[in-house]
Amino acid sequence: MEIIPYRSEYKSAFIRLNLAWLNRYFHVEERDEEMLQGVEEFIEKGAAVYLALEGKMPVAVCMVIPRGGGVWEICKLAAHEGYRRRGAGSAVLSACIRHATEQGAKKFAIASNTRLTAAMRLYEKFGFVRVPLTEEYMEYARKRLS
Repeated sequence: MEIIPYRSEYKSAFIRLNLAWLNRYFHVEERDEEMLQGVEEFIEKGAAVYLALEGKMPVAVCMVIPRGGGVWEICKLAAHEGYRRRGAGSAVLSACIRHATEQGAKKFAIASNTRLTAAMRLYEKFGFVRVPLTEEYMEYARKRLS
């Protein structure tokens, strides 16, 4: 497995992997569409996206976005159904954390839904702890379903 930074040739894979889990567990919201379709604009503003490739096939993706004040948000973490529990998600999450740390990140945030038990275990494995959501991270209706 190879971990690479985002390249425009993988935009459709970034979108496809994220839409797969969104449609499986929730529904696609306007903010999702903005982030997925506008991934390059987010990167231009300081975000980063990493992909895990198996051969030439993207099997996992993750995005990290600067929120200001040394806080970076981990988001848009998704893995291909057939490649879950093989380390691809951990690898792209780790790459995002490393990138943000190199850019001066002091704190990380992940806004998720507790229904995503595998994701919650992964975040806890990386040392994240559950805290109540603040209003700034309530951009999605699905987060209110936790």
